[in-house]
Amino acid sequence: MLAVLSVERGPGAEACVGDAQLKRSVERRLKRRVFVADADASLRVRIAFTARDGEMEARIELSSIDGTPRGTRSLVTTAHCSALDDSLALSVALLVDEPPDPLPPKPVAALSEPASANAASPKTPAGAAPAESAKGVITIPPEVAAPREPWHLRAGAAGKAAWGPLPGLRPAVVLSLTLVPRNFVPIRLQGEAFWPANAERDASSGARFHVLRAGLALCPPLWERPAGGLGLCAGQQLAWLDVEGYGFDHDLKEQRLGYSLTLGGEGRLRLFPPVSVRGYLGGEVPLVRDRFSSGGRNASELFRPSVLAVVGEIGLEAALW
Repeated sequence: MLAVLSVERGPGAEACVGDAQLKRSVERRLKRRVFVADADASLRVRIAFTARDGEMEARIELSSIDGTPRGTRSLVTTAHCSALDDSLALSVALLVDEPPDPLPPKPVAALSEPASANAASPKTPAGAAPAESAKGVITIPPEVAAPREPWHLRAGAAGKAAWGPLPGLRPAVVLSLTLVPRNFVPIRLQGEAFWPANAERDASSGARFHVLRAGLALCPPLWERPAGGLGLCAGQQLAWLDVEGYGFDHDLKEQRLGYSLTLGGEGRLRLFPPVSVRGYLGGEVPLVRDRFSSGGRNASELFRPSVLAVVGEIGLEAALW
């Protein structure tokens, strides 16, 4: 049968498939001409895209050209709208190739029914779709590819606590950017500035440590939902360590580079679009463990990084696009 196609994209659904692309996909599957002008068609297909509550719905309404309804179907995804493309084209192709029979007309209410009953009934807004039964809704699995999904970028700021890379338990400020490419794991870049730490030889002498670090990590998701998710992050850290002695006859100052491997788990919970709270807990293994000692007759080791450092972060993250 030949059909007329119309596609409506509501707010937030602008990236969904258009009528021209959908027509080509359906006709390529059926290997024949399907969509024509009203005068030559016997079916009407209306597609309405609606974005709500982290989901994208494509509602298919099929009717005869005179308006007699023949059925509806809804496809829903929590991923990018283009994850609906293939399933939508297949559903439309099946419906127009072997359309269901027209639905029976709804029974007309008896004339004797009190007018007050009508007044008490909630009115359906103009253009609103009737409620869809669960049987007519098809949920697209999240692993289905979304070919037109753009890259995403998230920016974050967090507080951090670390035990091991510096003397004692030290706080730090973290700024981060997370790039989410299509068909690849998220890539996280971050910079850290630690609060200065002291390693004392005695009450009047010791060494003061200042650390700046830059990190790169790959963070594959383990579980994702519109409201949040869990993931694993594996990466590396490059540290710029500035050490200055105090209270000695000759106070020395040195700069060192440090390098460590990192592994940990992250969790993300959406507070409100586009802001989420992110937490991280992990460990670090330094590949460079410089030993810092005092000199002279009373020489002693002041500090050496731990074999395994433990770190935690909590902060906010915003989706820029």
